[in-house]
Amino acid sequence: MARFPKGYVKPIDSCDSCLAWGNFSGPLCPTCYMFGRGHDAAACTGCRRVQPLKWNYCRLCWCQARLSAKAVVGQPTDEADVRDRLAAVRHHQLFFVGMHYRRRPTPAARTRGGRRGAPRKPPPAPVWRPDPGWRQLPLFAQIPRDYSRLALADVDLASPWLAWAKYLAHRLSETRGWGRNIRFAVNRGLALVLTGHVEGDVIRHTAIFAPLRALDLPVGHIVTVLDEMGIFEDDSEPSFERWLAERLEGLAPGIRSEAERWTRVLRDGGPRSLPRREGTVWLYLNRVRPALLEWSNRS
Repeated sequence: MARFPKGYVKPIDSCDSCLAWGNFSGPLCPTCYMFGRGHDAAACTGCRRVQPLKWNYCRLCWCQARLSAKAVVGQPTDEADVRDRLAAVRHHQLFFVGMHYRRRPTPAARTRGGRRGAPRKPPPAPVWRPDPGWRQLPLFAQIPRDYSRLALADVDLASPWLAWAKYLAHRLSETRGWGRNIRFAVNRGLALVLTGHVEGDVIRHTAIFAPLRALDLPVGHIVTVLDEMGIFEDDSEPSFERWLAERLEGLAPGIRSEAERWTRVLRDGGPRSLPRREGTVWLYLNRVRPALLEWSNRS
């Protein structure tokens, strides 16, 4: 028979050994439970309670001595210093479960000669959008650029647009947690697509997607920086539109139009229906497509 009924939740209570307040199962907190497995119970020299002892003192007295040593020294001390303060314990400061630890925290990193590898590069200085100043207005629309012809050896590293992009990329990497390899690859991609860039030019998704993918560069991260700069235009066809055109191929015109309207209502919703998930829309159309093809062949 179970000790507690099904669905029973033990209320928050204090530990029978260290008196710590918290949420735990059983009469003892996890630390006191493990402490009692390795030490024999007897009368504590400090508080006179019968508890598992270490050097004749219970865990509650050890916690108070450790707290007193930390208050005097200003940082966690070793066990020998705490042991010398056990006899001076005359009161106990109650605490919550998990606030005292036997192990010392990780030591601070050494500042002189302790770091391996090359020193970290300082963050880039703040850079703003390049001032266009006086420039001649273009006579024709922007000529499409072939970014696949660019090579890393031909990039313009002195471009003010690249300096601004690197600064924005650094800020985005700090806020979004981009790793070192991602930051390096993003800077390479920005150097490629911003070579020869001038005020008024627009970088389109269809023009840079294939060249960047061929170099195994993170297109999504680079696009994020370009969009932050305000010089990016997403002219790519949504994946849903491509999928829908493929699924409706081979249907009779009348059936095709009705099936397309029904699919778009499923995806976008209507006056009497809520929009469905894209995966649900795919499933529904894939299920009815064989019947739609059969009806189209009959006509």
